[in-house]
Amino acid sequence: MKTTLKISLIVALYFLSFHHSIAQVTTTTSDIATFTTVEKNYPESRIDGYNLYVPKSCTSQSDAYPVIVFLQGGLGVGGDVDVIYGWGLPKMLKEPETIDADLKKLVTDTFVVIMPHIQEGQFYTNEKAIQSIIKEVASNQNIDTKRIYLTGLSRGGHGTWGLASRIPETFAAVAPICGGNHGISDYTSLAQLPIWNSHNTGDRRVNYNNSERTISRLESAGLSFHKTKSIASTDYKKYDHIFTATESDSHDAWTEMYADASVYNWFLKYRKE
Repeated sequence: MKTTLKISLIVALYFLSFHHSIAQVTTTTSDIATFTTVEKNYPESRIDGYNLYVPKSCTSQSDAYPVIVFLQGGLGVGGDVDVIYGWGLPKMLKEPETIDADLKKLVTDTFVVIMPHIQEGQFYTNEKAIQSIIKEVASNQNIDTKRIYLTGLSRGGHGTWGLASRIPETFAAVAPICGGNHGISDYTSLAQLPIWNSHNTGDRRVNYNNSERTISRLESAGLSFHKTKSIASTDYKKYDHIFTATESDSHDAWTEMYADASVYNWFLKYRKE
């Protein structure tokens, strides 16, 4: 039976260790993990906090855990910081009973997951805040800063492309999903990273051509992408650069990706030197 303990801390004297700024923190524990929502303003940023998922097996005595940074889509912009749990990977973490048994341990007990929230605008213009959040988590949790992976859907896909090009030294691998390329500032820096991009060919919200053009430009810079038509059919073990173009009119290219073990195992191939 799942037991939940909810602690809401609204503090005048609570300081996050990295930035020493007052924050509102809400912590919820389950049988398998701790969920923390931090509401906090960051200088010159529209990011107003983040959600943090830490498996109970991640302790000061355990091996350091790899990290997934997940960027929300447009429906999560504004409102409460914890609205992110409504879809995608965060929803899976909140509802582990919906995950296939073979996938459950990989998703729920392998990674620390950081989920920033944005009030407006784009993630890729908030790289300093993203770096600050990662440093805050690193100062309080046993994470492996050489194994930080970035992924996001829709607006979070824009952000994944953009942040990966602006702060490539932060990430070991990236997986943008159905995102645009307007945040990319440096294709040369972006080309340094392992990339798995997924976008449905008939996407009517974010045009598939955004991804197609990005892949083409990266290939012009010397990369070679393995092209596939589904996540499940991808031989992720062989390739550092993958472009999955599923024939579908849906904007939702993330459900297939996050519900398959391949992307998580692909992430785990990589570690920053």
